[in-house]
Amino acid sequence: MKHALRSVLVLFLFTTSSFILQDAVAGTKKINPKQILTDTIPLFTVDTTHYLTLPLVVRQDTVPVEPDELIKDRLACLQREIPLHFNAYVRAHIDYFTIRNRKYSRRVLERQNVYFPLFEKYLAQYNLPEEFKYLAVVESALLPRAVSSAKAVGLWQFMTPTANDFRLKQNEYVDERMDPEKATIAACKFLNQLYRIFGDWEMVMAAYNCGPGNVKKAIARAGGGKKTFWQIFPYLPKETRGYVPSFTAITYMMNHSREHEIFPNTLLFPAQTDTILINQSLDLERLALQLELSKDEITKLNPEIRKAMLPETIRNYPLKVPAQKREILAMNRTAILDSSRISVYVAPTPPIMLASANLLKKNAAPDSAATDSLQLTEYIVQKGDFLERIAQKHQVSIAQIKGWNHLRNNTVVPGQKLTLIIATQPEELAAKEAATETIAEAKKPATQYASANTTRQEARKKQIEQEVRLIHAVQQGDTLWNISKRYNNIPVEKIKKLNKLKTDEIKPGQKLVIS
Repeated sequence: MKHALRSVLVLFLFTTSSFILQDAVAGTKKINPKQILTDTIPLFTVDTTHYLTLPLVVRQDTVPVEPDELIKDRLACLQREIPLHFNAYVRAHIDYFTIRNRKYSRRVLERQNVYFPLFEKYLAQYNLPEEFKYLAVVESALLPRAVSSAKAVGLWQFMTPTANDFRLKQNEYVDERMDPEKATIAACKFLNQLYRIFGDWEMVMAAYNCGPGNVKKAIARAGGGKKTFWQIFPYLPKETRGYVPSFTAITYMMNHSREHEIFPNTLLFPAQTDTILINQSLDLERLALQLELSKDEITKLNPEIRKAMLPETIRNYPLKVPAQKREILAMNRTAILDSSRISVYVAPTPPIMLASANLLKKNAAPDSAATDSLQLTEYIVQKGDFLERIAQKHQVSIAQIKGWNHLRNNTVVPGQKLTLIIATQPEELAAKEAATETIAEAKKPATQYASANTTRQEARKKQIEQEVRLIHAVQQGDTLWNISKRYNNIPVEKIKKLNKLKTDEIKPGQKLVIS
């Protein structure tokens, strides 16, 4: 009987030796982080230190805990040009990515196929170790629009001064730090520059993180001369002390995620794209409509564009579009780009109210209503609103509202914001006109007065319509046809009639009344 019990006990110990023992209630065992971090030198930033001070909870069925010797052996097999040292600091980071923050690791694994081929291409072109592709994971988690608290931006987290050194453009419309290809080229140049200074890949990574000046200071504080990263470790900034161990840990996790049962929820791959050169203003929302895409589809392909537009001054800008739109672009490129220009709405000079001598005295002050101005206002659609009611309420046409807001149909929904151009006080202006003319009209027969009053009301209505009319400033390459397409297919003949055009010829700078 004793022999049988001993056999059962041995079998139980053997089956649980590969994992953390579970307690009877919770099914988990807490690991004291002090068993991992045996040195008192601070290793992480505040955020990651916070994670390390939490009790480590490991579940037997999902998170295998590998012994040090196995991890050390795996790192030795992975090592190529860049040293992959193993110690307590590195082990702590490996546990962070394989145990504590597995969600982060899964998300990074999802994106690797999108960016790693690009990184590998330029790392090879600049004779840099291929392992540096994992550095972008440490920097940005492979998010091209990542922005740090220190205002570093992009996949490779460039600060503004360094980006300027490597000619990455930054302006109101474009930030090339978020351009995956251009930022990768700049990062390769920077890494090569740092290697010429330090001649050691781990020192290069430290300098990439905190700057070559801080690394040189750490070398001096460590006694000067030729030093390794681990020799100057205590003298580096706090964040940088965790930077190289993070790189080693990410390299390990990306190559041994399966052994730690970390699997991405999905796999992303690079989109097939075509590039078109832009030499004009461009409204990305309009372009998306023309190509039957969403604006997000275009911005994801062009993460460096900061706004949903490009200015008129842009020249030879390489805009990426989905390759499946190649055929429609080949057939209608000019029309599509023309229809995607940024519209210029020009408010005409308010009409001057002419008064004859018998209505106004020669030296009378000008009517203040004569200088009544236009106002750009925002209207929020209410429940029960429809486009015709909104147009009537503000004394504008449905076509004008659709043109001002790029609406493809008459559908509006509660909460939707509409831009309107209206006369500031049309009722007051009409009242002033009527009061001004009352004196001169008092002696006329009643029938004649009624007729004149009707005429004045019609004239005022026409005047208000003119004041809120939509004006298009003709750009280089514009035609009446593409202008009509831009404004909800308004007939070309109507544009010609509104502008008294006898032919289809128009010139850049010309102002056309659209509605």
